[in-house]
Amino acid sequence: MKLEDIVLVKEHVKGRVMNYLSTLDDYMLIHTGLKTDSIVMSGQIAFDLAKTLTDGWKWSIVEFSEYKRTEARFCTSEAQLRGFLGGRFDNPEQKTVFAEQLCNAYCLDKVARLGIRLDGSTNGKIQFTYKAVERKYVQGDILHNFNGSDYRVMEKFSARNLLLMDVNKGNMLVAIGTGTYTRYPKDEIPMEDNQTIAIEWDHGVYLGATPSGIDFGLLREKYGEVREVENLSDFRTQQSDIFLFYKKIAESPLLETSVKEAAMNAMYDIFMTGREEVFRENLDSGKYDQRFLGTEDLHKEKVR
Repeated sequence: MKLEDIVLVKEHVKGRVMNYLSTLDDYMLIHTGLKTDSIVMSGQIAFDLAKTLTDGWKWSIVEFSEYKRTEARFCTSEAQLRGFLGGRFDNPEQKTVFAEQLCNAYCLDKVARLGIRLDGSTNGKIQFTYKAVERKYVQGDILHNFNGSDYRVMEKFSARNLLLMDVNKGNMLVAIGTGTYTRYPKDEIPMEDNQTIAIEWDHGVYLGATPSGIDFGLLREKYGEVREVENLSDFRTQQSDIFLFYKKIAESPLLETSVKEAAMNAMYDIFMTGREEVFRENLDSGKYDQRFLGTEDLHKEKVR
């Protein structure tokens, strides 16, 4: 069983809430069967539940009556699972219990294999083996780390030094000495249902979530492979990389508006436009070449 196969369920009955772990089959059989015998409505419930895989805050709600409803979502990270078990999603004004007797047995086994207790804490008695996994990192990859967060590779400075962005918070960091590892219980053979594959890094340089306040050129120089800008062609390639980097942040549907606005402002400050076709035209016509030649014109006309 994969972590993402677990369905987190909050069942509300007359002001009382029972939390438990289920599977898609169990959830659909128990709750959808009670709600409707319509194939169309059942499909809609399943579709709404599937949406939670791509939205870390969304819950699928099914109303049975004014006294009963369920909230459910697929589990998308170990941190989210720990939070659910530890009551992070509970309303303090409602009486909430964790109903172990309602949990699917495979889900409970998965939790135990992850070294997690049913209150969300770590089971110190479970020891793990870590083994390195060979992997090449590519710009745009989404990487999961063992603290439960997901990061997008914004730029690859070198084979193991990556510029990462937290996909939920927008914070950026340079992960120095990044490696991929598989983790599984000690003395067991690694299999799909008992191992977790994620990244770790030797050291992190945390940069915040405001791109305009980050000197990416300095970061490339300090943590990247040596890439000399020897001629005008090299310079234009460098400018294109910088523009596309900011553009990816500005257009990301996962980031907060303030982060995207900061990236857009940086594009206008540096390139005088946020439109790629205008940037390409300016680049090809030599409008930015003054920076390479050391004769930059301070009178900029911004194009929107």
